[in-house]
Amino acid sequence: MKYTLLQMTQRILESMESDEVSTVAETPESLSVANIIKECYFDIVGQHSMAEQEGLYKLDASTDNTKPVLMTIPSAVSRVVWLKYDTSDSGGGIPKADDMRYVGQDEFFYMQTGLDTSLSNIDSMTVEINGKDFTFKYYNDRMPSYYTIFDDYFVIFDSFDSNIESTLTESRSTIWAELVPSFSMTDTFVPDLDPRQFQLLLNEAKAQAFVELKQTQNPTAERKARKNMILTQRNKNDNDPYSRGQAHVGFGRNGRNGFPRNWMQRAMRYGK
Repeated sequence: MKYTLLQMTQRILESMESDEVSTVAETPESLSVANIIKECYFDIVGQHSMAEQEGLYKLDASTDNTKPVLMTIPSAVSRVVWLKYDTSDSGGGIPKADDMRYVGQDEFFYMQTGLDTSLSNIDSMTVEINGKDFTFKYYNDRMPSYYTIFDDYFVIFDSFDSNIESTLTESRSTIWAELVPSFSMTDTFVPDLDPRQFQLLLNEAKAQAFVELKQTQNPTAERKARKNMILTQRNKNDNDPYSRGQAHVGFGRNGRNGFPRNWMQRAMRYGK
């Protein structure tokens, strides 16, 4: 069963024998409880890879002809799992979504630096990274095959085909990504969790609210939270076919086996 933010706030306040409220912002105490629920929600999402927090997205194109192999990661995305690009020509044929290979930043820079810009099929562009300008060389006569990521934002490819497109385009890109979780401090907001995970959220928030607001513990809520944590760990991949023995394909640092992006900062920056 799923609950709105107001319903969870009311249930926690009732357990604490506090005043009834009709909106989460009605009293300082109810607002504190809502903020505790928000904090616990981000804790749960950060600890577990939730299927509800993943989906198909597209990269943002630079639309700058002087930076044709540069794309960027949308603000709603916290981590790129895999990346594909349509390498078919523009003749109206069947799209050909090829896997793009992730290459580490140092290896990518080393490979591209070795290209000779005196050749007609080699160009260069300047990108500002960490406040400094860096030059990247690329092929202009072929579709991309690999990429790297800088600043968890800039996606730079090895090439593009100037006979087909003026820059790499959003419509040809496809990524599977973990998304930045959002949270709205409104009465009707329903956190994006599996129905079974709502009991975990409710009991973790209840236990924390008792400690912070009542300066006492709630053993029942703590016990239920531990039980629901175990169930969440056990059942989190119920709808994931890869969990039944088939390994995920990782794409370097930003693949499933790579380092997680700093989604919490992005959530606080872009979340509601």
